Amino acid sequence: MSKFTTQELDLASDPTVLLIKYRMIEKVWDYLEDMQKEIRKELDSFEDKLPSELNLVHGKISKGENYKYLPYLMLDFPAFFTKKDIIAFRTMFYWGNFISSTFHLQGKFVQKYGKSLLHSLKNYGKVYFCVNNSPWEYDYKSSNYVLLDKMDSVELEDHVQNTGFIKLSIKFPVEEMPERKTDMMNFLLAGLKVIQTN
Repeated sequence: MSKFTTQELDLASDPTVLLIKYRMIEKVWDYLEDMQKEIRKELDSFEDKLPSELNLVHGKISKGENYKYLPYLMLDFPAFFTKKDIIAFRTMFYWGNFISSTFHLQGKFVQKYGKSLLHSLKNYGKVYFCVNNSPWEYDYKSSNYVLLDKMDSVELEDHVQNTGFIKLSIKFPVEEMPERKTDMMNFLLAGLKVIQTN
């Protein structure tokens, strides 16, 4: 039988920790709902210029308790998912790690918008490019994400050819979440402006 550590017993004796966590998760949910409303307002200005597959009315907020042992919440909006084709903007809160926004293109949407999006966002700022063979990892270890401006065009093309997807992401520390909504909205709008013109 494993022995309990003093730290574990102290933590398990204090209900405050989980009560604060519960309140925090509720507030992050509200934060994502507010963001969804703000995105919906911005989408009006794009009228019929975005891919018809995109759901521009309803987003989806999901939450879980165990992405690598830690809680998370995510908003997919605007988004379209099938097994083969994906175009999505995902905002993710990952407990103890970050708040992030990510463009995910896969299948036919890579062919249609991939090069333009990479070119446009290369000089946007600290944008990360997913170098993993799987699109379903979210941490920012060097095996998963590297800064887009550190990659050359050959590396980018090879990765896209080999995996069939593109993920471009920005992230901020959790403690900066209240003031970073505008940055995430601007990232979304920068990407959508590229998509609407192609």
